[in-house]
Amino acid sequence: MKLWTGFLMAWGNFLALPCPVKKWDSDLKNIMLGFLPAIGFVIGGIWAGLCILLVLIGTPFYVLAFLLTFLLPALCGFLHLDGFMDCCDAILSRRPQEEKQRILKDPGCGAFAVTGAIFMILGCFCCLATALGTGVDFVELWLIPVVSRSFAGLCVLLCRPIGHSQYAQGLGASDRAQKKKAAAMIVIQLLVFCLAGLVPSVSRPATLLVIGIESLITLMAIALAKRSLGGMSGDIAGFGIVFGELAGIFAMLVL
Repeated sequence: MKLWTGFLMAWGNFLALPCPVKKWDSDLKNIMLGFLPAIGFVIGGIWAGLCILLVLIGTPFYVLAFLLTFLLPALCGFLHLDGFMDCCDAILSRRPQEEKQRILKDPGCGAFAVTGAIFMILGCFCCLATALGTGVDFVELWLIPVVSRSFAGLCVLLCRPIGHSQYAQGLGASDRAQKKKAAAMIVIQLLVFCLAGLVPSVSRPATLLVIGIESLITLMAIALAKRSLGGMSGDIAGFGIVFGELAGIFAMLVL
């Protein structure tokens, strides 16, 4: 029942689709994070499936690229893009660390956030348009949201949190054990989804490279933000997810 509750919590928090059963248990926040790969699998499946459908019905090229660019953040309610924008405001302010943390918590939207979001969306659109023009492996589209969320979830579970983060609470022995369990869940799901995706892949070496490049960029983006802001948080996870997905799309078009 705890796993089921954790999955429903993950659905309600990280998916914009209506959740069939609404449940919440504050003691299961870590288990909720353990289902991030499954949420990525659902998002990736819808993303790749819609791409196939739009191609089959002859959707104009740039309209297709726009819809796919819009759909990826929309399926999670723009949650991770919001975290990306918050981090842009804080990191690019070049203020002392305490001031950056204050900016990170500020609900307002600054110039750095808007500028970062514009360039990120343009980058995703251009990379998707180019990839669609040269041909894409739909399996790679499916796996991109899985990989980014898996590594972001692992970082939230295993890295030292910022003091104001909701994940900074409850650092006792039972909480640490639950974090290890959730981290193991993420690793298992990531391996299962990636290995299953390699079976129908058009080019397995290319798919492995896309996974590898996206994993590396996700971790690098999170490491950069952590160093600048002094710890891990949900916003920094979103920062890594957005950067990782852009890297995955770029790697897909290059390979």
